[in-house]
Amino acid sequence: MVDGKEKKNFGIKDIARLANVSIATVDRVLNNRKDVSDATRQKIKDIIKEYNYQPNLYARSLSVKNNLNFAVLIPKTSLETGYWQLCLDGIEKGIKELEPFGIQTTVFLYDQEDVRTFVKVSEQILHGNFNAVVIAPIFIKETEDFVRQCHKRKLQTIYINSDIPSKSTLGYIGPDLNSTGRLAGNLTSYLVNPGAKILILNVAKGLENYKYLDTKIEGYKEYLHHLDRQFEIDIADIPYNVYEEVERELLRKMKTGSPDVLFVTNSRVSVVGQFFYEHPEITKPYLIGFDFLEANVNYLTKGVVDFLICQRPDKQGYLALNYLYRFFLLKEDGVNFKPMPIDIITIENYMFYEN
Repeated sequence: MVDGKEKKNFGIKDIARLANVSIATVDRVLNNRKDVSDATRQKIKDIIKEYNYQPNLYARSLSVKNNLNFAVLIPKTSLETGYWQLCLDGIEKGIKELEPFGIQTTVFLYDQEDVRTFVKVSEQILHGNFNAVVIAPIFIKETEDFVRQCHKRKLQTIYINSDIPSKSTLGYIGPDLNSTGRLAGNLTSYLVNPGAKILILNVAKGLENYKYLDTKIEGYKEYLHHLDRQFEIDIADIPYNVYEEVERELLRKMKTGSPDVLFVTNSRVSVVGQFFYEHPEITKPYLIGFDFLEANVNYLTKGVVDFLICQRPDKQGYLALNYLYRFFLLKEDGVNFKPMPIDIITIENYMFYEN
């Protein structure tokens, strides 16, 4: 029996004594190394759990050769959307928490409309002295090439915001994209009658790089098709970011008839909200989009945007660094997939929501 005082000072020597093994064996289990039988490994883990053993992380961080260096590779915030700033806010919070453990994190920003900037900064990471990199993939082919080079160099990788076919070593933290689409379909099903006209709208320059939007669309269409209500579903691309260009395309599209529901597949729903706000002569459909951004909330409060689906970009960035810390210092396994909560924001509850 171990009393409270002894439990507080419980260490590796105590684990070894209770498990009747050497300190070296306990160390191999704590550091997730091989050469320990499954039975002995489980016995040691059970003792660690029972006595709530917590390693001295400061000492462990000092023992890591050259300490740890993480890189973060994400798009820079654009004038059209503040989505990536929210992600960066979470990353900066994580950076501050990791600094006391001797972990240094460097953020590399690229222009999501210019693949050359991604290639340039990814090469800088490959030539740096990093142990792991957090990646927000936009350019699929270039990301896959980069990740292959990372893995050759034993550089751990973890994705945020969207997953891609070339798997990272530590998994993916972000929304389940198919489920976000299905949620939008669920909302749509309550808004309109059978046979309603629905427009799925992709708004962004360089849409060829936003393949993850297809997964949202698949989930949306699957949900509505399963209802068998004969909805008339159309998909339109507006490959622009500037409002005047988007306005021109929307005017052209609305001439063929206004939809009953307009589903914007990304965070640029505010530019569509602006269009209907400035054109009251056009019948406004129900408008569904993504993300708790100031511009989006502005049109939510005006009654133009009806629903915002939020995917916690701040939490994605923060958790990515947290999982790297747990992998390297706590020796936990990779995350594989950590889905983010999917929140529904309306004019009734936006005041109580925080990213």
